[in-house]
Amino acid sequence: MQYKTSQVVLKEKFIGHDAKNLSELDAELNRWAQQGWVLSTMTTTTAGGTGLGGGDRTVFTLVFMHE
Repeated sequence: MQYKTSQVVLKEKFIGHDAKNLSELDAELNRWAQQGWVLSTMTTTTAGGTGLGGGDRTVFTLVFMHE
């Protein structure tokens, strides 16, 4: 069995709490699924935004497995 890790960073808008751009996460999941990889584990961490752009960042760490 083989394992592969990938990270996707999504940023929230500065004003309001709109949904993050989940299409980036969908695209990453689908990209590996098309190659036969199966999502094994997903974790998230959140960091507050700094600087003029503001907004929080959520980092998704994805672990895929392939037989």
